[in-house]
Amino acid sequence: MIRLQKSGDRRFVRDGALKMWKTFDPANITDPFQRGFRTLESFDEVSLPSGTGFKIHLDANHDVVTYVREGELLVRNGPQGVGPLGPGCFQHSNPQPWMISQVPIISPPHETHLFLSSMISPPNPSELPNVVKQFPFADRHGRLRLVGSPEGKNNSLCLGHDIYMYSSFLEKGHHVVHELHGTRGAWLHVVEGLIRLEKENLETGDGASFEEEKAVSFTAHQPSEILLFDLA
Repeated sequence: MIRLQKSGDRRFVRDGALKMWKTFDPANITDPFQRGFRTLESFDEVSLPSGTGFKIHLDANHDVVTYVREGELLVRNGPQGVGPLGPGCFQHSNPQPWMISQVPIISPPHETHLFLSSMISPPNPSELPNVVKQFPFADRHGRLRLVGSPEGKNNSLCLGHDIYMYSSFLEKGHHVVHELHGTRGAWLHVVEGLIRLEKENLETGDGASFEEEKAVSFTAHQPSEILLFDLA
């Protein structure tokens, strides 16, 4: 079964200069994805102008993956030092008391565009360091690039639990098939562009869940960027 979540159904939150689009809305009891999808509990798109930031309170039950699509971000996890993230950077943050993100003041000023994925940790999670990896455009162009996996396979982020995260840039006409093994499901998000999923079009900001499907299969109808989560 494939279920769509259109961009217009996301909850928009504005807090000062911060703009956020929440794909899963815990405050909306009518949202079929109120509690997320499988172990992917939240998936937020964030836009921040120069000189602004935000703080996330973390707990031992969740991990966070930050993807900086455009701009720059300075991230401090708990008592650890500040780490810079640029375009194409993915960071895995294991449980810490908090995570602070700040956009540096640069000239000319521009906004930083990022995505935050919060994942439910397995029982007795392993202690993994906070790691940043950069995956350039060329590495993700025309194929599903593994950016996060349980054991850091293919030089991806080591997430420590049963989630495989992929990123891809696709040209018009490119067809993608990703097999789902056993009882696994998937969440697909269109970061930008237009893809055809069976008889439906998914545009920028749209998402879809896959349950009891053999594969995730779609075609780019214009240059597109997607994120894909393969979930236990």
